[in-house]
Amino acid sequence: MWSMVRKKRDNSGKTPAIGELANCRADSSIPQQALKKIEAKFHHFQTILERNNQVLKQMTEMEERLHDNEPIELSYVVSSVRDIREGVAEIVDKMIELGGDDYLSLKEAFERCSWEIEQLQPTTAEIPEDDYVIPLERIDRDRAPSVGNKCAQLGELKNKLGLPVPDGFAISAHAYTYFIEYNNLQSRINERLRRVNVDDYEELERVSAEIRHMITSGRVPDVLAHLIRNACRELRERPGVYRFSVRSSAIGEDSHYSFAGQYATFLNCTFREVVERYRDVLASKFTPKALYYLATNALIEHNLAMGVGCMAMVRADASGVIYTRDPVNPQDNVLLINSVFGLGKLLVDGHQTPDTIRVRRSNGTLISAHTAFKPNRLVLREEGGTIEEPLSSSANDRLSITEEQIGQLYSCALKIEQHYQTPQDIEWAIDTTGEIKILQSRPLQLVDEREAESVDMTGAEILASGGTKVFPGAGSGPIFHVTSPGDIPGIPGGAVVVAPHPFAGLITVMGKVNGLITAVGGIASHMATIAREFRVPTLVGVDNAWELTEGEVVTIDGLKGVVYRGGHPELVASRSSDGRRGREGSYSLLKAILNRISRLNLIRPADPDFVPENCQTFHDITRFAHQMALKEMFQAAIELEGPGQLGVHLQTEIPLDVHIVCMGNDRLRHENKTVITEDEILSHTLKAIWDGIKMEGWPSKGHQKGIPTGMTTSNMSEEKRKTFAEDSFAIVSGDYLLLSLRMGYHVSTIETYCSDSVTKNFIRIQLKQGGAKRDRRIRRIQLITDILTVLGFDHMGSGDFLDSMIAYQDYDSIIEKLKLLGRLTILTKQLDMALSSDAVTDWYKDDMLRILGLAEDQDGSSG
Repeated sequence: MWSMVRKKRDNSGKTPAIGELANCRADSSIPQQALKKIEAKFHHFQTILERNNQVLKQMTEMEERLHDNEPIELSYVVSSVRDIREGVAEIVDKMIELGGDDYLSLKEAFERCSWEIEQLQPTTAEIPEDDYVIPLERIDRDRAPSVGNKCAQLGELKNKLGLPVPDGFAISAHAYTYFIEYNNLQSRINERLRRVNVDDYEELERVSAEIRHMITSGRVPDVLAHLIRNACRELRERPGVYRFSVRSSAIGEDSHYSFAGQYATFLNCTFREVVERYRDVLASKFTPKALYYLATNALIEHNLAMGVGCMAMVRADASGVIYTRDPVNPQDNVLLINSVFGLGKLLVDGHQTPDTIRVRRSNGTLISAHTAFKPNRLVLREEGGTIEEPLSSSANDRLSITEEQIGQLYSCALKIEQHYQTPQDIEWAIDTTGEIKILQSRPLQLVDEREAESVDMTGAEILASGGTKVFPGAGSGPIFHVTSPGDIPGIPGGAVVVAPHPFAGLITVMGKVNGLITAVGGIASHMATIAREFRVPTLVGVDNAWELTEGEVVTIDGLKGVVYRGGHPELVASRSSDGRRGREGSYSLLKAILNRISRLNLIRPADPDFVPENCQTFHDITRFAHQMALKEMFQAAIELEGPGQLGVHLQTEIPLDVHIVCMGNDRLRHENKTVITEDEILSHTLKAIWDGIKMEGWPSKGHQKGIPTGMTTSNMSEEKRKTFAEDSFAIVSGDYLLLSLRMGYHVSTIETYCSDSVTKNFIRIQLKQGGAKRDRRIRRIQLITDILTVLGFDHMGSGDFLDSMIAYQDYDSIIEKLKLLGRLTILTKQLDMALSSDAVTDWYKDDMLRILGLAEDQDGSSG
């Protein structure tokens, strides 16, 4: 992108390359070695600029994909991250070559950022060798690649936050690979998965059964079985530990891909059952619903090893799920608590509608509490396992938790959210002593905040209403009733499915149905989580759902909680979100990765915290490297010119601090000078741009902060020298110019070559950054793009990144366009602050075209 055309003309008309500068200076007092040194630095500098703009362009493309609401494939995320990582790695390497060991800490920052990003990608992180069995006391979130997110976060909450988490241990992903290799299973699994069609449910069931049989028929190696039993014995010796829960903790689970309810959990297991239940959890990785989830999210099976958690069983009086924000209305200042009596399995499986409690996030006050009909509860059996038992009518008249317990859950939940700095989906239980136990915490996926179009539905017949809104889209199609997994193969594409409650297998049709309605269930069930990921319009807990007539075409409005008779395409269009249908995990992953890639934390080079150690993202690294590369080039100029000189400073009434580094004969003509006037600008390209800047004049009276206009570098204090990286600069070599102009938050870079040879000539301009909000920055870039289009420029940027170029122009045309760029630079200085709407932007564009003489008269000629 920064294709440096490094040529100059001498008196003979020859155009030697920068690499031949030494020959041009043969009679100079400057040593040949010094010239070679600056040539090498210039080469590294050039590479840094090229890679910097390639990386910025790719970041912008990823941001555009995020905001365009288009389908996002995991393969796109992975390949884009790889390309950016390689670009930033080269920037760091060249920065070290350019500036030496002073920048080794930049490599450390790069490796740290790379590791953090890698942990977000479930298909790229390698399974580390680790102990087969690891006590929870030795686990925190950094161990997620080994034990899976579920166990890693429980260890984090227990050991870092001191929260009440049941005692237990993790059986690592490394143990899973040992089991698979010991039984020689991976090639046999791969063979079956290669031929399966996940859209054919009967075939999916058959392949799933074959793989699960292979696993359950396999032998848990004696070494592993011995370690598991020893850990159970040690756990059983602790107070209050009687039985165990054995739960999945797969790599990638409870991340941006929730896998909610896709894998097995076994409750109240006896000591003798634990090893067998461990094997059953491994097999659950290959259930039809889990395989469908893997395939539709483009995840790779063998990269997602199954870790397992074995925890002390909690005898629960009440259980539930906390959402630290309302996932459907995240803008509301609300924390949601869903609860039932007994164990929480009835709630998360969607078999019971829970009590719903809304708490104000800001102060913990109770907003509302809805007591649901709870005919039974799930409890532990003495001989092992669980059983449903009926609840008395008096129990149904009250909430399953007290007001005091609501307050305790509220405090605990916000503490967890604050620790992770993102909304959380938290499973909890209250034991028979009244103590809260945290059973799980994972990122909560929120529905995008967007204003739905208003559609007049007056006169439309309502067939059903009420219940709980799970995803606020809309969809139309014929009603299709299902009661069990056996009905799934018959579900037609485009149907609105009605079920008594969520059940295994419904996930396998979420990619093809237009709506989902259940008679029982809540917003916190596993099915509800998956429905939001697949962006399926869904209502649960709809009392008269079963009265909807099979085959009748209806429209479900998940935003209003209503089912209308007939198709209403205008309503469906107003709630449309099908661009990301079935790709919410990849969208969420891209959003999280961009937060680690493109978020900019290092803003001002003069700030004391502008150091490699504070680079938190790849963008921080490129920003730091770009600024320091400028500094190193100026430092090279000091070494070339002699002590006490910093190139030459342009004396001008325009309040821009411009430092000029001249190479070759241009430098000879400014020899022994530290300041030059505008009349002494010898570069025809720089003079053309400066003439345009002066033609418009500076829009304000005051000077910019920094070195006063006209101040020479020879009398600069050391403190002032440290701020020069914020100044504007120009590198001049004959017909070549690289000009970087900093004006407030805006940095525009113009690279040009202007000679008598049309085939060599070009202008390239890049611009990114700004002090306004993103929508206004985008409008400013669009305005400049439209004006440059009139001038014949081609455009490679998008969003708030300008990258435009024109080539194959004659000398006079290049000079004229450079003058116009100088004028446009002043005219659009901080203009983004004013661009509050598209209409305002169009007005400014038309006015500027008129000012620049580019507007067309009514007869089509330029005015």
